[in-house]
Amino acid sequence: MSLIQRLDNIHDLPPMPHTLNSVLEGLDSISSSAQTMEKIIRDDPVLTTKMLRIANSPYYGLRREVSSIARAVVILGFEEVRSVAIGLSLTGVFSHDLGFEEFDAKGIWLHSIGVAKVSKMLAEDISGLETDELFTAGMVHDLGRFLLCLYFSSELREILELRRQEGLSLSDAEEQYGLTHSEVGAYLAKRWNLSEMLVDIIRYHHCPKSAGPNTLAASVVFLADEICQKMKFGWHLEGEPDKVLVPKNLGLDRNTMKKAALYLKNERESMEASWGAIFST
Repeated sequence: MSLIQRLDNIHDLPPMPHTLNSVLEGLDSISSSAQTMEKIIRDDPVLTTKMLRIANSPYYGLRREVSSIARAVVILGFEEVRSVAIGLSLTGVFSHDLGFEEFDAKGIWLHSIGVAKVSKMLAEDISGLETDELFTAGMVHDLGRFLLCLYFSSELREILELRRQEGLSLSDAEEQYGLTHSEVGAYLAKRWNLSEMLVDIIRYHHCPKSAGPNTLAASVVFLADEICQKMKFGWHLEGEPDKVLVPKNLGLDRNTMKKAALYLKNERESMEASWGAIFST
């Protein structure tokens, strides 16, 4: 049975979060979308509570308490609130025990948040890319890790053993075994009707040169992933290669990489504290 057939036969795959769908749909201009964003968040009481908790966390360091979504949009800005809404709606999908010492939901999401933030930062220095799209791409790039843990646990244990025995990176072990989190994640992204760009980035974030018209965007997420792994931000495995490979097509200098690494270093404690609190409720 092929991988696609096996995935098609899984009847309890999570649907796309309704709030995520609402956030990604039809928000054409910032000026006309602030009220729409407020309504989307207010219609989800759990998201509202979590959004206000994040807005009042040490990460933002605001002097006055944010007591409403409308105020959060004004103070944090539409784009930041939109990014947080995307992050919060996604983290609610897979947040329980994954059954592996090597993988935990909180760690994977913290890693994804780091990749999202760095992807957005890197995209600011590259023409032709939408920073918000790159943030979303960073948030969803590792969806497949959850699916491997939950639905392919025996195969994943064999992949981890192969990695140990052969001294491979986890990505190379998946490739050699013939089951990758990238391919599984891309399947879920297509099932959720995410954009072709997001599907390509999920599928090719470890080999961005294969992403065709989305090679540039996939290269950004690849580099952001490398930086976060190097900085051990959120989930990471010991023994992985620690050299950061910089795709030449991005045309970025070392100062950009240093700025991203410094950002993660400076923000690690407050980001882990504010986002970490979300997973304990």
